[in-house]
Amino acid sequence: MTYRGVTYNIPIDIFLPPPYPLRPPTVFVRPVSSMAIRENHRHVGLDGQVYLPYLHEWRPNTHELCELAVWMSSTFGSDPPCYAKPTKSSVTSSGTGSSSSYTNNSSTSISDDQKRLALEKEIAEANMAADAARRAAAEEARLEQEAKQFKMKHDEQLLNIRAMAASKAHFRLQQLFNEARVELKRELKDQKLLESGKEKIEILLRDGEQRKALLIKENASLDEAITSLEIWIAAIQEHKKKCEEEKASLDNGERIDLLTIPADTHSAQMLALSAENAAIDDCIYFLDRALVK
Repeated sequence: MTYRGVTYNIPIDIFLPPPYPLRPPTVFVRPVSSMAIRENHRHVGLDGQVYLPYLHEWRPNTHELCELAVWMSSTFGSDPPCYAKPTKSSVTSSGTGSSSSYTNNSSTSISDDQKRLALEKEIAEANMAADAARRAAAEEARLEQEAKQFKMKHDEQLLNIRAMAASKAHFRLQQLFNEARVELKRELKDQKLLESGKEKIEILLRDGEQRKALLIKENASLDEAITSLEIWIAAIQEHKKKCEEEKASLDNGERIDLLTIPADTHSAQMLALSAENAAIDDCIYFLDRALVK
């Protein structure tokens, strides 16, 4: 640390508990024999344990030991936790030989007292260090127990989360499987319908091709019939023309047999049969009239 422009080194012990970095480290100020801890210090107790806001607000993802050292250096630079012990000057005097001997004996006694006090102080410091170590060990055990409990709780929560996730995943997979099965059945049904429709369409196409061929054939026959009909109509028109000419000639005194002239053999036969039937009908009619009278 730097105090009033002068750099000082203060011994510090840092204990890292097992849950570290989840838990903050435990820090102690360990002054040398020529120094002592100040009483009523804001951040350091009489046992040397350090209490800083940085340790109180410890977060494993944002706090670290390097920043802790910077904090302690800055805090102790403005308010040092230790001070130098005052030293006692040797008692000297001048006089006779007896007084000199007494002075030497007094100096030896004072030196022994100082050694005893230093030894007692070292023993007290050792006891304080032992107490601090015991408290640190107890705190470490407590933190370790809390870490175990936290780990057990965390493992239990993790198992519960895994069980819930597995249950939800199984339920979702079962749901997706059912939906896929229904969709597959629908697709298979549609495929069967499509195949059936395809077969019907192929049958209709074959039937259509057959009907098309038949219609083409009938169309050719119809064309032939139309041609024959046109020829027949032309013959009839020609025959009609001749009949009109014969009628005109009959009106001028020609024979009645010449009114109808067949155009071909079949027409002549039909005309003869029609005349014969008409003659037979007339004969029967007149016979019937005669019998009635």
